[in-house]
Amino acid sequence: MAENTLGYKDYCLDKYKGFDLFKLVNRKLLIHKQLEKPPRTYVVYSDLHGSYEKFLHWLKNGLGYYKIVVDRVLGESYTKDITECYEQLLFVVNRTRFDAIDKFIESAEEVYDYKEDFFAPVARDFIAIADRLGSYGLTRKRVLLDSLKLLTEVTRGDERRIIKLVPAEFLENMLKLFHQNDQESFEGMVEGIVHNPTIFHIVLSLVVRLIVNSVFDKHINLGDTFDRGEGADRLIKLYRSQFGGLGSDSPMHYIWGNHDILWLGAGIGNPILVVEALRISLRYNNIDFLYRYGFNLKNLEDFACETYSLTPTGKYLKPKDFCESKLAVATKMVKALLVIQIKLTLNCLETACQIPGEIDYSDELDRHKKLLALLPTGVAENEVEWSQFLKKNDLFLDCFFPTVDSSQVSVLSDKEQQIVDDLVYQFTNLPKVQTDIRWLFEKGETYRVVDNTLYFHAAIPSTEDEKLLSVKGRSGKELLDFIQRDLKRISLKHQQNEKISLREQMLLWHLWCGRQSPFFCKGKMATLERAIFNKDVAKDDPLTTHYEASNPFYKNIRSDGFLNHLLSEFHAEKLCMGHTPIKTVKQAILSESIRAFIVDGGASAAYGDRGAVLINTPEYSYLTFHPSLDELKRAEVEKKLPDIQAKRLEERGRRRLRHMEKGYFLNKELEAIDEILADQLPKFKDRYFC
Repeated sequence: MAENTLGYKDYCLDKYKGFDLFKLVNRKLLIHKQLEKPPRTYVVYSDLHGSYEKFLHWLKNGLGYYKIVVDRVLGESYTKDITECYEQLLFVVNRTRFDAIDKFIESAEEVYDYKEDFFAPVARDFIAIADRLGSYGLTRKRVLLDSLKLLTEVTRGDERRIIKLVPAEFLENMLKLFHQNDQESFEGMVEGIVHNPTIFHIVLSLVVRLIVNSVFDKHINLGDTFDRGEGADRLIKLYRSQFGGLGSDSPMHYIWGNHDILWLGAGIGNPILVVEALRISLRYNNIDFLYRYGFNLKNLEDFACETYSLTPTGKYLKPKDFCESKLAVATKMVKALLVIQIKLTLNCLETACQIPGEIDYSDELDRHKKLLALLPTGVAENEVEWSQFLKKNDLFLDCFFPTVDSSQVSVLSDKEQQIVDDLVYQFTNLPKVQTDIRWLFEKGETYRVVDNTLYFHAAIPSTEDEKLLSVKGRSGKELLDFIQRDLKRISLKHQQNEKISLREQMLLWHLWCGRQSPFFCKGKMATLERAIFNKDVAKDDPLTTHYEASNPFYKNIRSDGFLNHLLSEFHAEKLCMGHTPIKTVKQAILSESIRAFIVDGGASAAYGDRGAVLINTPEYSYLTFHPSLDELKRAEVEKKLPDIQAKRLEERGRRRLRHMEKGYFLNKELEAIDEILADQLPKFKDRYFC
């Protein structure tokens, strides 16, 4: 969510109250300087879905920006062979950096020492690539000057990036190399560096480290870290340590996705979402991920194997993700969870409909009652009997539901209730789970406006006639602001060990799969339908169909009239969203004239094993498409950048920060400082002037 502009000047007046004259003057001058800086370079990605290993490779490769910046700065001067050598210099240094970070992620340590990046040994691969540039006729001095030119480009000449990253003992020399304003002393330093090959390799590696650490001012993550892949815990530790931590190179704005909402709801103890989060993890064979968090699934496994002697026949998991020996047990566990989930959903909906509130659950209650009523009962666990039933009833893929009582379909058995109680307790008490849930609650937002671009995950609920839909009496920006406040409030209650009410728990369920949720925005979530109904037979009945009709938003978003209205609602000029996987640049562009983009490239194996990243520089916006994980690994073995497709989307113009929403806040801060200076001028004169 965009920062609250109301009262920002008052906030600054209070913040700077009591500051002395020199601190105020120093901050005032820095603001004047910053207002004239170009917009920031930042990177946007979405829907990683547990793809930790792939994201680590993206980071090693600069998320596709290394090739862009090298071509931009050096491409007209050198052949492709030479520019590729410069790309490899960046890659080798960043590979070493993120290999160290990977070891930290795998360790039990919670704080990463950023100073180690600067003092890391010079890799032999780095020396070999630097010497290869010499074989193309480039002198050491030329290579050093080219690298300094790249550093100036990625930092936009802002020495603050250098000051933040360089240890004190190296700072004076690095600033001299960076600014090059005293030509004689600069030339003297360069000659001293290039004369000795060892010193040359050390200093060159330091310059390249500054380049790879200064590439992006910030990251914008459009959500869905959880589910599908098995590395969500590692991704969150990486986010916490690398983006926004003490000494890190760039902050991250995190926008909640629907799968994040699922885990937030499970984290506060919603039993439906607890069961669903675990079911999805098991469905995609994310067992190691669950064990790293500390989950004990022995009771669930024993119950599932006792309940189902034979392997269930429905579509409960992704068979290709499992070895044959684990397939049967996993299927039983996932089916057991799904039956429990559908019973819990009906139970909670029945209670929620009795609680006063703005959300009407009656339609969902009716749908779940009808679905449960369809479940076959009284069929024995016998393959012959199953076969006969399925031949006569071609709607079904599965017909054996021994824990469902036709007279009271939503009632959990004693053993099922024990499983639920056990899993809820684990979810709400495992330390690693709760650490990540707290981070996700605290860091997450429903939307964010950065440099006049609106970022959100999935949708803004809309109507067929291109209006913003009223939900809970609110629409558009007001709706997203309200949801964020409610989630932050629920988070605070959870942290303080206060009881989370059913109404609050069901709000998270609604946000996860509700028709009017901005995180989902579809007619229904067809989980049970996909598992037990034949798709071709079920398609003609709205109750049994697998089809999930999308909210009109997804049609409206391609209308420039609707886009203009939506952007004016958020005081933005462009928008970017995730949630919907795309494969081509054409699919990514929602509107040529207004600049609306989708940036979900299907990073996880479940969605295509590719991925897309939006890179916004002061001059241009680029969309980079990344190859499969196998191709990324193969390129790393060959010590080169993979084949990353980069498409330039638009020219951004010669804007400065004063034209952006960041400039608004800087100007408000400046007004506050000027007001304090004017108000305190007599006191300052007495104190600072003789």
